[in-house]
Amino acid sequence: MRELHVRVADDHVDEVTSILNEHDADFTTVPQNDDTLVLCPLPTAAVSPVLDEIRESNVADDSYTVVTKAELVETPNFADLRQRYSSSLRKLAKSEMHAKIRELQWPFQLYYLGTILSVIAAAAGLLLDQPALIIGAMVIAPQASSALAAPAGTLLSDWELFVESIKEQILGLGVAIVGAALFGWFVRSTGFVPPGLAITEIELVGVRLAPTFLSTIGAVTAGIVGAFGYTTEQSTALIGVMIAAALIPAAAATGLAIAWVAPIFGLGALLLLLVNVLAINLGAFITLVAMGYQPDWRRSGTSFRESISSGRRTAVYGTILLLLVATIGTGYLTAANIVFARSVNQEVELTLDQPAYSNLSISGVQAAYGGPKWQAGATNVTVSVSRTSNREYENLASRLERRIERRTNQDVRVTVEFTESRTVKSNEKTTARAAI
Repeated sequence: MRELHVRVADDHVDEVTSILNEHDADFTTVPQNDDTLVLCPLPTAAVSPVLDEIRESNVADDSYTVVTKAELVETPNFADLRQRYSSSLRKLAKSEMHAKIRELQWPFQLYYLGTILSVIAAAAGLLLDQPALIIGAMVIAPQASSALAAPAGTLLSDWELFVESIKEQILGLGVAIVGAALFGWFVRSTGFVPPGLAITEIELVGVRLAPTFLSTIGAVTAGIVGAFGYTTEQSTALIGVMIAAALIPAAAATGLAIAWVAPIFGLGALLLLLVNVLAINLGAFITLVAMGYQPDWRRSGTSFRESISSGRRTAVYGTILLLLVATIGTGYLTAANIVFARSVNQEVELTLDQPAYSNLSISGVQAAYGGPKWQAGATNVTVSVSRTSNREYENLASRLERRIERRTNQDVRVTVEFTESRTVKSNEKTTARAAI
């Protein structure tokens, strides 16, 4: 529930009250010298249409408008009014959403400090293979406010917010990568991690070798849920954790790849980070449009160019061009990697389906970034299989290499990891219990 406060000149009071009467809203007026304060309780979903009608009149030019949260409302018609809007999505008015995003933005000192602290915690969690540390890093990460401010700024025609948000995202994640790289170099050079540690063999690092179709879906979902959180009365705390989950670990992995001088892994992790950033922003923008938010310039009949002040057009156009180039480039590289990963999975499955490997079952396939052919070095592919006997399959890795290289036309290096599995019969289990 909300309470609308509108202070207008006396000669505009009738216009405001007529709008409220059309919505069957209860209100009261308080005379104040030459002005009148109109107080009106409204359901959250009714605030946006009422404010829009007030703004479309001549009242908004010189009015004083405040929307506050109401805890209890007891008026003659409010129950019927709330029932009328009960089936409507309780989204915030554009002005409320604007104020909420501005309020939740971190001061730049705390934003970058929080980014550095969160990425160091995430990098430590990756190296230790401890999910708890990574979850803690997501809780303190401040990326949610900047990641959702850009799509909101485009629909609010707040181009200063739009440019600031993109700049914060680029600089913030750049600082995160540098911070993770310095942290990785420090722990590596001082001996806090084993000198021969193969970073890509750590499980939590291995799942961030490159973007996949499923990781992209997760980032888009984070943007969609984030948009709902910022446009409704729902808490944004857990939403921030979900958005940080798509960004901070990927930034930490990119920095660790720099510290370990692993260019192919670094390229894949960086691409994963870029894909997640773009997917979050795109998912939030599409959701806001689907919820009915439209740019002010479309509703007022003006052009897109006229909605941007002349002093900010260069910055806005430059930012939009940067986003287009980043989207096209990232989309191409991601599509190439998804095709490569799909081809690898299919070849592994076809190979192990042969009768010679009937005792083997696939446990997992992990492939590093396999994008365009200009990358240097072979792409690592790790195939995990379980076997029911101690039989050796010496030629399996080389056969998989040949088949994958023939299909993808890329140089790969295949590693096969075996795990033993054995099914215990029920009578054997009984005997074992008796012996104990």
